[in-house]
Amino acid sequence: MTSKLHAAPIGQIEQPSWVKPIGSGGRALLDLLVKQGSAVQAHLPARLNLSQPSIARLVNGFIDDGLVTASARSTPGRGNPSVTLRLAPDIAYGLGIGIVGDALSMAIVDLAGQVRGTRRIPLQDRSRAAVVAHLDAMRDDLVVSSGIAADRIVGAGVGFAGFFVEGPLRFNPPAILADWIDADIPALLRPALGVSVLCDNVATTAAIAESLLGVGRDCPTFAYCHLTNGFGGGLIADGKPVRGALGNAGDFGGVWWMLDQGYPNLDRLRAHVADAGTHYATVEDMLEALDSETPGVEAWLSEAQRPFTSLAFLLGHIVAPEKVVIGGRLPGWLAERLAACIMVPASPERNGQPFRLPQIVARQVDGDAGAIGAALMPLQAVFFA
Repeated sequence: MTSKLHAAPIGQIEQPSWVKPIGSGGRALLDLLVKQGSAVQAHLPARLNLSQPSIARLVNGFIDDGLVTASARSTPGRGNPSVTLRLAPDIAYGLGIGIVGDALSMAIVDLAGQVRGTRRIPLQDRSRAAVVAHLDAMRDDLVVSSGIAADRIVGAGVGFAGFFVEGPLRFNPPAILADWIDADIPALLRPALGVSVLCDNVATTAAIAESLLGVGRDCPTFAYCHLTNGFGGGLIADGKPVRGALGNAGDFGGVWWMLDQGYPNLDRLRAHVADAGTHYATVEDMLEALDSETPGVEAWLSEAQRPFTSLAFLLGHIVAPEKVVIGGRLPGWLAERLAACIMVPASPERNGQPFRLPQIVARQVDGDAGAIGAALMPLQAVFFA
């Protein structure tokens, strides 16, 4: 029987009239190029399990369409020089939005995966009308400042805080975003953004950024921990997001609630910093001032160690990722500190062999991963595997 639990994301990206439909082999090739940056054409048949004539046909078509550039490099010995392929960055762009409660962010990413511009503002008024007005102005400003052609934006992605509920599929947001209950986000935001819209959980969009531009370049299966005012996660398996029923896979915060070991998100960090004598009205305010010497950071790390260790152990046995990535809105230095203090205990050996548990690492994508990953969603829908 077919499941009626329709999975995320919400919305649909319309195929641009100037982009020809791309088959699975072509998408795999473009996906490899965005992850690796470049590739030697002679190596592609083995890497993609396609014949040399198929590779040549795909490459020549992409070059003719302006999606790929080729440059020859000299090689020792006889024969033709190798051809190095790269994505043409300015042929297409994705627009990404991150809505996380106390902050609103936007990013533009080009086809080659380069972040061309970002904006981030604190949110005082979190109503739908206020956010739409901000996005309208932010988009115009970012398009001009980044120097891109607006008509080459293939679509917009939105990373939103909350979990999915059905009837129809919508977000159930945290209290701070109560005005967004039952909102049809793609329909609501399209007029301000000027393009078709896809919407997913912000932890999943951050995991997508990490899968294409960070850890996922050489680790196809990982779990992503997204620290913000709340706490969530994203799962990437074989390079693709795992969505689960309704798209709610990766709600790691529910594990913490069940274990009753604390909930060390960034609101808890703000509380520890306040207990140490420095008060901030919001997480966004705190993050602008936070550094490694800020009183309260060590107390938060001490509190966070046990629940993160328990979560990583459970993920290792239930999902079996190669890595658990510490990411979200926390600064890179703090992600590294937290990753270093999580020591996952080894399970009992069987026949002299241990059960392999995941490595804990800090995120590699700098900046607002939720918005960057959201910008990659429309590019992925049109071009990538």
